[in-house]
Amino acid sequence: MSRELQNEEKNNAPNNVNEDEEEHVSAGILAHEALSVSGKVINRLFVEEAASCEPEEGSGPTTSKELDVDMNKTNEHLQSDHDGPSGINFQTPDKEPICPALEEDEEEVPAALADKEEHKGLVQLLENQEREEAHQLNQQLQMKLAGYFQRRANKDVHQEWSASGQHEYEKHLQALTDLKLQLRSASESAQRQAEELEMLAQEKMDQVEKDWQALVALKQDAAEAALSRRLGKEAARAKVKSVLVAAQIRQDELTKVRLKHFKLKLKVHRLEAELRERNKDSRDPLQVRFEQLWAERLKQKQQAEKENEESLKLQKKISCCLEKLFWGQMEVQSRRQQLAEVEAMVAKKKDLLSQTRQDRTRVQRDNLRLKEQCGLLGNRVLLQDFEDTVDASEQLEKHLETLKVQQAETVFKCEQWRKKMETTFINQ
Repeated sequence: MSRELQNEEKNNAPNNVNEDEEEHVSAGILAHEALSVSGKVINRLFVEEAASCEPEEGSGPTTSKELDVDMNKTNEHLQSDHDGPSGINFQTPDKEPICPALEEDEEEVPAALADKEEHKGLVQLLENQEREEAHQLNQQLQMKLAGYFQRRANKDVHQEWSASGQHEYEKHLQALTDLKLQLRSASESAQRQAEELEMLAQEKMDQVEKDWQALVALKQDAAEAALSRRLGKEAARAKVKSVLVAAQIRQDELTKVRLKHFKLKLKVHRLEAELRERNKDSRDPLQVRFEQLWAERLKQKQQAEKENEESLKLQKKISCCLEKLFWGQMEVQSRRQQLAEVEAMVAKKKDLLSQTRQDRTRVQRDNLRLKEQCGLLGNRVLLQDFEDTVDASEQLEKHLETLKVQQAETVFKCEQWRKKMETTFINQ
């Protein structure tokens, strides 16, 4: 940007005729630079935020050269840090393990607590970087505008701007206003996001602290239960307490070192980004274009590979679907054959059923005819009733005969009595 301003000043000295055009061009350059700088700042903020969210194992340079630069810078920082006060010894002192369970618990480092502290430090670093970059951008824009208006004041005051120049000025002024609004909204959103992240980090920190205290209590109980059999309760409690205190000290040291390492990583990323921007600005446009075309070619190649993989997957799916369709057709054909056999069997059984019904009807008619012909034969109830009726009639006939005999005897006796009476009456 300073080169472009110097070129404008050199061109304005000998050429007074094209002052208005150069002023419009410089205003356009200022607006374009402001847009590019603000876009770079916003992109850098998003890149740093995305890099902060990545795990430590996956972060860092991807190529061998960037890896060498990263390692050299990290070693320089570590050497400068070790030159000062006494450093921290990262090696764990060799001690005889008290019990296998306690040794395993000491070797397990709760990464959640360190992640919380790293997250909090990252939020603070992002806020400071955002404030510094916004302040620097504001100062640069103010200096450029001051130089531009100073050059404008030194020129002909009475020269009238054309309608197109006024339109360009208003357009660039509107662009600057929009940039300010965008910067303000971006800073407000970043502030809100930082507050939300800080609240979330505090909540997670509290939860991790609770879990850590519970884990320490569980370790203490398990170690005391294991050592109290050999050393006694008091000795076991004292020994476990000393071991836990030493483990807590080592954990705090490890947390500090990890936080420092994370800050160095952020610094290395920022320096690498600045170095890439400088290299990008100093490189040949043809080389930049060649690299862009090479990157596009790689992307197209990757896209073609993805499309080939998708086509292979689709071909496999199509072959599987065709195989399933073939077996489905075979199954349908077999089911149709079974259906034809069942239909033929049903037709045969229908014919047999109709013939059976006809035989039943014929037998029913024969039975009715035979019943009509046989009369009482075959009807057990009627035969029983007929037999009872015949027996009753025979009994009645016998009773009638006896009554007739009794009547004849009675008549005969009456005649005898009458004759006796007559003879008696005559004799008298």
